[in-house]
Amino acid sequence: MSEESPHGTSSKKLLTEHKGGFKPPLLLPVITLAGSQANLTTKVNQCLNLLRSLAGLGYIMTKSMSLDWEKVILGFKRTTRQFLEDIVENISESFIVTDLRGKIMFFNKGSEKLFLYSPEEVIGRHIAMLGVIQPNVLAEIREGKTFRGELLMLRKSGERFPAFVINVPLRGEDGRTMGMMGTARDLTKEKEKEEAEQEISRLKEFNDNLIASLNDGIQIIDELGYITYINKRFEEIIGYGGEEIIGKYYGVFVAKEAFERFAKEMSIGDNEERKGKNVFESTFVTKDNRKIPVLVSSSSLHEDRSNKGTINVITDITEINILKEELFQSEKMTLLGKLAGEIAHEINNPLGGLIIATQMLIEDIDKKGRIQKKALLKELKEMENDASRCRRFIGKVLNFAKMIPEEKTMLNIHNMIEDALLLVQRQARLENIHIKRYFFDKDIYITGNTNNLQQVVINIVNNAREAILPDHGEITLKTYVKDGDRKKWAYIEINDTGKGIPRDIMDRIFDSFFTTKPNGTGLGLSVSKRIIEEHGGKLMVRNIPGGASLTISLPCG
Repeated sequence: MSEESPHGTSSKKLLTEHKGGFKPPLLLPVITLAGSQANLTTKVNQCLNLLRSLAGLGYIMTKSMSLDWEKVILGFKRTTRQFLEDIVENISESFIVTDLRGKIMFFNKGSEKLFLYSPEEVIGRHIAMLGVIQPNVLAEIREGKTFRGELLMLRKSGERFPAFVINVPLRGEDGRTMGMMGTARDLTKEKEKEEAEQEISRLKEFNDNLIASLNDGIQIIDELGYITYINKRFEEIIGYGGEEIIGKYYGVFVAKEAFERFAKEMSIGDNEERKGKNVFESTFVTKDNRKIPVLVSSSSLHEDRSNKGTINVITDITEINILKEELFQSEKMTLLGKLAGEIAHEINNPLGGLIIATQMLIEDIDKKGRIQKKALLKELKEMENDASRCRRFIGKVLNFAKMIPEEKTMLNIHNMIEDALLLVQRQARLENIHIKRYFFDKDIYITGNTNNLQQVVINIVNNAREAILPDHGEITLKTYVKDGDRKKWAYIEINDTGKGIPRDIMDRIFDSFFTTKPNGTGLGLSVSKRIIEEHGGKLMVRNIPGGASLTISLPCG
């Protein structure tokens, strides 16, 4: 803004004409600072502009009045200098002034806080005490250059820390460099934050790589049942691409017959009642419409104590099931080997009767030349009965030995038990071991696989028989029904009068390959337990007075 002098000349023009151009001496150079120091720049510029305006005004007035305006201007200079020194002294950033040799001339409160020195400890000492040796910043300042960059500095405590530094030449009124003026900002927290962000990024990348390389599928489902995340292995298991899975309802990939249980185990929408994790088997449907068995380990996802969905770990157990079937079949063959004597006896008896009846017929025809029709029919009927008995028994043995699909049908457990006992009861009689039955007064029906359940009964009865030997004793089989968990349960209790089970092995008898017998496989009870669990039941063991008891529980219907 221009003002006219009494002679019609502007103050700006007078300022430039006075003594070859009037320039008030600069007390501090104007620099651009980072952060809050930008405000300092504005304040300094405002003060200098005010000083120049006042100086120009003083010159104008000196021309028209007799006042000593030079003294007035000097007073303004001193006031402005004090104002600027107060600002520099109290800003939060470090502000340091040195001469050209590097001796510290000014050290503000921000510097005290940053370096932990008092002004008395540093004034007159070399700037190198603050940790900066390289690069040679003073050399650049002497050449009139400005330095901006990150340096490693040193506190009084001996701690080194990163700082962003701006150093500029301090010039006199003649423009020559008189010293160095600089500001420093501590980057420790910024570096820590940067390092933390880098570590978080590294951990995230590691976590993503880890999850992607797992041999199990990962599936995350939100509280409404929609899939929000899957890993590469999950895509491989069901044959769909990620874009075909994300955002879909989880039930789309579960077989219809398995959906009800899947939903119940995960408890979507009601996860607060579930703690820990649920492990269960289910069936998924692949893109090419194949059904594959999977093992699901399901856990709730919580955030701030509220449910955020479910994470499922999915394992394809197709090959495991094949191996399991082979293991079951191996155990069956072992059982048949043990029962070879029983099988031979059951076949030899009717075969012996058949041979005798045939010989009698031959003898009658040979001696008498003819035979009465009634006697002939009687002999033939006995032969037919013996042959049928052989066929039925062989049929049961072959059926037991087959690797048949594990299809479950409605069956009567009393008939299933009798068919199983047919293969073991004769050997028990030879060993003076009596098998007694105490069946429920009504037929009990369950849904199951007759072949596999027979295998369980045979295993348990054989173990009971071996526990009694070399003494004679008794094996009892009881069946009954109880209510529990809003359904009826069928129980098969098999008790023996053997030695009982030692306490130190009670917890291990269902472990695979654990055996106390010299020639045992250690598979009988472990396979039996697995079969019962696959039927939704339980196999429990306990000692009773005078022996041991194994109890099978299976859901009725």
